[in-house]
Amino acid sequence: MEPFTVPDRPPALPVTKTCTYKKTGGTLIPIDVYLPVALDATCPVMLFIHGGGWSSGSRSDYCRPLFKHFLSLGFIVTSMDYRLLPETSLAGQLEDVRDVESWLRYSLPVIFTGPGLVVDGDKIIVVGASAGAHLALLTPKLWRKQPTAILSMYGPTNMHNVPSLGTGRFSNPPPLQLPTPELLVAATTFEAPPTEITPPKNAEDYMRPRALMGRKVFTESLIVEFLIKGLPRDESGEPKLPEKGSVSKEEINAISPLQLSQDIHYPPVYQVIAEDDDIFDSSHGHSFHEALKQLGVECKKIVVPGRGHAFDIWEAVGGEIDKKVIDPAVKWVTSR
Repeated sequence: MEPFTVPDRPPALPVTKTCTYKKTGGTLIPIDVYLPVALDATCPVMLFIHGGGWSSGSRSDYCRPLFKHFLSLGFIVTSMDYRLLPETSLAGQLEDVRDVESWLRYSLPVIFTGPGLVVDGDKIIVVGASAGAHLALLTPKLWRKQPTAILSMYGPTNMHNVPSLGTGRFSNPPPLQLPTPELLVAATTFEAPPTEITPPKNAEDYMRPRALMGRKVFTESLIVEFLIKGLPRDESGEPKLPEKGSVSKEEINAISPLQLSQDIHYPPVYQVIAEDDDIFDSSHGHSFHEALKQLGVECKKIVVPGRGHAFDIWEAVGGEIDKKVIDPAVKWVTSR
């Protein structure tokens, strides 16, 4: 693989306070809170769920214009971490997404109270990117009260159809080691389940054991098996990747927004679709949009031509993508 570096993100926005929304065992799970500058009215809440293939990523990995627009509209912006696969099961990860609701609705208004500041815990817009968009689209199933609206950024919606596309960043992958037990052991920390993993920044980072494990899951089209089965153990107790086809239709349906939409009523949904997405085919967004329309759910989509997966992460405030994609999406969901 030729040497390369990932472009730097634009400067991060200042975090007002980092809180702990949940403690499970010895693991504290943080959430960052950003307060709007103008505190002269009741503030609704935006929750951001980061991406990273369900096994990496961080609450600090977000689109700068996205947060900026919500803050300018008087929203309190929150960005959560969650326990990552495979050290934590998908059930545990979904529990974190479920449990953050009560913290947002009942704890956040108590922590942040004062002159000119009233938190409206009844209006929460959930935004997710990539794998985080998948988790965001599961909140209508997980939460006691539905979000006011959901903004899905290039997220998968049909978990029966997540093959390796073999394009973009995976079109010329480096030679991958066989998923030996030694590599999988080196990639994981089951004794201390992580809640955040810094995204790779250069070629060396992409060759680290955890990144190689993630690439293997994607290139071998084992996403749903990895989500549902994690890393099974062989007869000697060593970890291994799950076998293709080792999960049932019913298990996949239970975590697939497209199928769940037939049984669960969704709030308004706005989808940002990358035309040249190299991770999740753009058909995910289109098929989900059509399903929601047929069900009478308020929905909208925008297709971003010539852009690949996670294109917004490097965008600066005030740029073309901000003006043509992020700003209209935020205005739509906040008007619901």
